[in-house]
Amino acid sequence: MILQTYAIVALVGLSVLGLSLLAAAFWRPPSRPLRAPDSWKKYRFGFATYSLIFVAFDMEMIFMYPWAVVFAEIGLKAFLDMLVFIALLGGGITYVWGMGGLKWE
Repeated sequence: MILQTYAIVALVGLSVLGLSLLAAAFWRPPSRPLRAPDSWKKYRFGFATYSLIFVAFDMEMIFMYPWAVVFAEIGLKAFLDMLVFIALLGGGITYVWGMGGLKWE
């Protein structure tokens, strides 16, 4: 049963990899540089970054509530799974912070 689950995950991963390689093979950069229309020049994209970070932390809380309910039953495996989950989110926040995405302009 577990092997079938991992086979499905591997199949989806290979499909995504294959489609991305196929798209990269046919993608050509535009001959002239793209320019934003004048109406977009005044729009500040910093707010979108903050809203995406909020959604990431909101999703973290959605996954942590059911985890807290079954933590005592599962034990160490549940703890390690949540540790990996939080490490991935922390890595994402660290990346955004390092790229300057948390600086309000």
